[in-house]
Amino acid sequence: MNALLRQYGEWECGQDGYPWAWHHSTAWGAYPAGDPRSNPAIKDLVRMEAGHRCVRCGHPYRKGEVSERGEWSPCDEQCDEHPADGVRLVDAAGVVIAEGRGNAIVIKDDLSYVPVEPTHYEAKWRILTVHHLDEDKANCRWWNLASLCQRCHLRMQRAVVMGRPYHYEHSEWFKPYAAGFYAWKYLGEDLGREETLSRLPELLALEHRFTQEALL
Repeated sequence: MNALLRQYGEWECGQDGYPWAWHHSTAWGAYPAGDPRSNPAIKDLVRMEAGHRCVRCGHPYRKGEVSERGEWSPCDEQCDEHPADGVRLVDAAGVVIAEGRGNAIVIKDDLSYVPVEPTHYEAKWRILTVHHLDEDKANCRWWNLASLCQRCHLRMQRAVVMGRPYHYEHSEWFKPYAAGFYAWKYLGEDLGREETLSRLPELLALEHRFTQEALL
């Protein structure tokens, strides 16, 4: 488990509540010499380990490679979510052919030429962020940090309350995070990602088991 991904004390955090390592890492040696991940900040490490994409909707976003101040960024074949609002269809010349309106993507009215074959979709406001699932900025355990685009970040910020009992099936993307949290909450075990994945069914069952026992 990476040495950066842990709970930080108040003395290790700045006035913004984030650990110093959130912005500027000092954890040399976390990876082999020469590895490009050898000295990242925590927020960069999380995005890097997620493949520079949102773990919920799959949208890719690499800092510094997107124009228009990050407002629009291209989708790819791994994107799972293409809501009409906030999506547009673009051709090889970069001309917007169609855009989302309501629940549909419609051809633009002001096109003065016959468009070539569209090449890709672009989505609006999908800048890649890192969300603390329990909203504790000092808790930088891996299972508390999710690489999420802006839209998914806002949705999960409203929907996910880590300490609230949840007895339904978790979304596939969220299962490792929930399992890591349950291992820490119910067993007092701070597990790495690989061990958590190897024990996923057991750990996910802890929520139901312990809350049911509390009712007896």
